[in-house]
Amino acid sequence: MIEIVCNDGGKKSSDGQQNIKRPKNIKQIGDMGSNKKIYIEDYVFTYINSIAYENSDKLSVGVLLGECKKSEGESYVFIKGAIKVELDEEENKITFNENIWSLIYEDIEKYFHNLDITGWFVTTPDVTLDFMSNLEKLHLDNFAGNMKTLYLVNTAEKDEDFYLYEGKCLKKQHGYICFYERNNDMQEYMLAKRTGKSVDPMVEDDVIHNFRTIIAEKKEAAEQKKTMSLMYGISTFMIVVVLVIGINMMNSYEKMRGLDVTLNQIVEQVANMNVKATNSADDETTGTTVKKIVGNVFPTEAPTQLSSNEAPTQAATQAPTQTPTSSVPVDAKPATSYVVQKGDTLMSICRKIYGDGLRYKEVMELNNIDDPDKIFIGQEIKLP
Repeated sequence: MIEIVCNDGGKKSSDGQQNIKRPKNIKQIGDMGSNKKIYIEDYVFTYINSIAYENSDKLSVGVLLGECKKSEGESYVFIKGAIKVELDEEENKITFNENIWSLIYEDIEKYFHNLDITGWFVTTPDVTLDFMSNLEKLHLDNFAGNMKTLYLVNTAEKDEDFYLYEGKCLKKQHGYICFYERNNDMQEYMLAKRTGKSVDPMVEDDVIHNFRTIIAEKKEAAEQKKTMSLMYGISTFMIVVVLVIGINMMNSYEKMRGLDVTLNQIVEQVANMNVKATNSADDETTGTTVKKIVGNVFPTEAPTQLSSNEAPTQAATQAPTQTPTSSVPVDAKPATSYVVQKGDTLMSICRKIYGDGLRYKEVMELNNIDDPDKIFIGQEIKLP
């Protein structure tokens, strides 16, 4: 039975023992009902199985490295490294002598100096009762301890099992957990030891091929996750910006219309002030008072003072002969309609016809126009 489980942290110990921070990404194989938990890192698991099935007809041996912990009555072994032992091909038997242990500790110091020996592994195509009896003796002589484990791979039957020494014998465990995390030490060891496994230096062995495939897949998944997170953040930001702009535009529309009307009023007032100022300046310069009458304009030059006897005669004589200098035509009848030209607005039309842009509301009511900005070229508009 294989079950995928994701943990989110460790257990808090209530009896003062060390807290266990268990891996988050795990794959459970078999039953984990026992109070003895075996965890093996994926790179280690892949490395050992690659050795086993690459030369399935040969015996292979190595040591397991990691750490053992206890918490609340449960024991844990976390396997994070593996070192292969070079056997004598002629004898083809397992031996842990002084020379082999010296080589093992050299590799531990070089690649896994932060880890302890937590057991060993054996891969073989032939598992017999005598072979298992020999494994028990080797286990007691070299890997004594409550949580020292044996990982046995039967390449003929394709059985992969963990054993712990219980009740004076190696007892097969019902299940274990394979976990996934960054394992730089194991990666470095695998790369360093690859040259001794390939017959052709141009051909990579299966261990390194599997190792690099896993690395590439995990790196690609991490990049995709990072890209998706970035795109999601950018999309969310753009949606918020568009919403804010839309709300501000809606809220500001009426204010903009009112501002346009206010600006037009200010412009008209400034223009009227300029006209009044100009007329006042002209009057002060000439020193005359202009009187406008429809059809005639009196002379702008003031008459000279006359005596009481001469005034009537001169006035009667000069008035008929004086030629008018300018005239103002009588107002024509106001138009009743207007054809919209390019660039026209209701306010500009009212300023053009009436001299008062604010009368656009009367034109809207007369023509049933809901929006003063929605008029088109060539449209005939009724004028009040």
